[in-house]
Amino acid sequence: MIKIISYGDRLEKGNYKIHSRFKKAVNFISRESIATIVNEEIGSGPINIVVNHVNLNNIWSLTINDNCLLLNDTRLDVDVSKRFISRIECENVDRGNFNRNLDFFEKCLIEISPPKSLIFLLDDNRKVNFKTSFEKEFVKRFEIGTTKIFSSEYIDGIRMIMGAGFGFTPSGDDFICGLLIALNIARKLFKLDLTEPINKIYNTVRGNNSISNAFLLCAKEGMMFEKFKKLVYSILYQGIEEIIDSNSGVVSVGETSGADMGIGFLMGLKKRSAILING
Repeated sequence: MIKIISYGDRLEKGNYKIHSRFKKAVNFISRESIATIVNEEIGSGPINIVVNHVNLNNIWSLTINDNCLLLNDTRLDVDVSKRFISRIECENVDRGNFNRNLDFFEKCLIEISPPKSLIFLLDDNRKVNFKTSFEKEFVKRFEIGTTKIFSSEYIDGIRMIMGAGFGFTPSGDDFICGLLIALNIARKLFKLDLTEPINKIYNTVRGNNSISNAFLLCAKEGMMFEKFKKLVYSILYQGIEEIIDSNSGVVSVGETSGADMGIGFLMGLKKRSAILING
């Protein structure tokens, strides 16, 4: 019997059609809304519906209503207790512990991020993994772009890296998702009004990739997938063991997507002052 394990807090009502299919996830689209059916390994998220006892290859239609969803011809009632809350609060955070955890997170990223991820932005030695002229140009583009992002030219920097890179969701878009989440955390943690730079970045990067757009909108609103929320929580409130565990979970997402998002998040928090001053 099909069972809903959790459902996201940014799912929109509508009749959905298949957008793309993978081994562990099926993406559906309705106008500009995205909903993703996933297994428990992928986990919860703002636009995810986690189910068990179902072969994802056999899913071909989805309808979302107020109190239920139709998966193929099967009606599944929605239990509000299964709703995944994708945002995180930043209250009673020990600033010293937070800063130490952020430094440790950087070490973890450098240690286990994939060779073709954006890890060269944190470790120059990783540039050796990019050998072709195309790959070297990729490195140069991101070095210049991210330097601009953390300066008075941050929108020009966003334009340089948006849509650029490898994978189903481009490396640049993944980085920007991490950056937007970082700005949302900084807004809460430091009690700052970052509405303008967050909106400027999102409005600039939004393009024709429906999946990237959905992830970017979630990030703009401070909404995170389960694995990333666990990482952020470990940095805000926990310590070394939890960061190691949660970082491994994030880096395992996609070929480089999780790592690239983590790098954007880290740099967004460590270099946040430039955007705040110049935003």
